[in-house]
Amino acid sequence: MNYHFGRANTFFIYDIGDRSVPSALVEKRRCYRIPGQGRIEQGIAHQPEELERVAELLEDCEAIFVVRIGATPAEFFIERGLRVFQLQARIDDVIEEVMKLNELEMSPG
Repeated sequence: MNYHFGRANTFFIYDIGDRSVPSALVEKRRCYRIPGQGRIEQGIAHQPEELERVAELLEDCEAIFVVRIGATPAEFFIERGLRVFQLQARIDDVIEEVMKLNELEMSPG
């Protein structure tokens, strides 16, 4: 299920290449939120210690795809070298588009 970044407690990690290599769900990673502090309306998901926990969880990833993400967490991850994409789409469609873009980047031209 797709969630707003601040409500996400599970991240699905995919290995996405080009069309010659099928994409694969590598693993699911749980982010255990600090008890009583997972509500977006309180701004807890934007707290530095919570963002650091997620950054550590995703440190080997290149990009984050989410339905919604606030400016503060988006900037936090961008500063750490992650690309952040906010979009309303099924993960299968996102993977297909990323594979197409990867192909275009790798093609001689």
